[in-house]
Amino acid sequence: MKRLRAPLIGLAAVILVLALLVWFMPAQLALLLMSSRLRGVRLQQVSGTVWQGRAGQVVAANGTDLGQLDWTLSRRALLGDVLLGLDLRQPRLQVQGQMHCLSDTQQDWHDIVLHLDLSMLGQQPVLHGQPSGQLDLHVDHALLQSNWPMDVDAAGTFSHVALRTAQGTVPLGGARLVIRAQAGVLRATLDDDGSGPLQTAGRLSFSPLGWDLQFNMRPRSGNPALLQWLRGFGGRTTDGSVQLRYRGGLAQLHTTGHP
Repeated sequence: MKRLRAPLIGLAAVILVLALLVWFMPAQLALLLMSSRLRGVRLQQVSGTVWQGRAGQVVAANGTDLGQLDWTLSRRALLGDVLLGLDLRQPRLQVQGQMHCLSDTQQDWHDIVLHLDLSMLGQQPVLHGQPSGQLDLHVDHALLQSNWPMDVDAAGTFSHVALRTAQGTVPLGGARLVIRAQAGVLRATLDDDGSGPLQTAGRLSFSPLGWDLQFNMRPRSGNPALLQWLRGFGGRTTDGSVQLRYRGGLAQLHTTGHP
């Protein structure tokens, strides 16, 4: 019995040390273990523990500075129940949200709040200019299956939107965005708030089989920069409005009409 006591005490000590290491695991160590899953995103100036930590700077794979990140991770993750809270902040971008990992391929995101300065997007060729303004978005919940949105309930607003173009600044005003997804089919609507210089009505349907975008724009004023910007899209009607329609994907094999 005495011969077994020393090995058992040693084993108990090793187990205790390992338990303490896991319970108080430094965030830096966890970062080294997870670096291959960050897909090019770099966390710098990391401090705290894996359960409650901070990265003084988060850099995207393309080099964009995303700001400072604070996170909390429930210790229930030791039992396979992953509950993660994130808070990402910088002057032009703030994101807060909660994630519950349901399986290796399924995550339930909820209570996500996004504030984005649109100037952070830079030049956008599809818009023929560089946007400015603010996007405020709240995602009540978003169920992802292998990173595809299966069930989403989100709404937001665009405010003080304008485009900087070669011809000058184009005022666009404000709009409301609604995003819904059911059974893997995502639908979004974008409508102006009724007070800006541009009347807009956009509809998007998106699924693994294809996508369909309809976007109508009509000027409410004779702003020269706005009218010239609209002319760049072509297809104007007699009242000066522009109607855009883009479709693509496998679903097009079962549709009729013109794209």
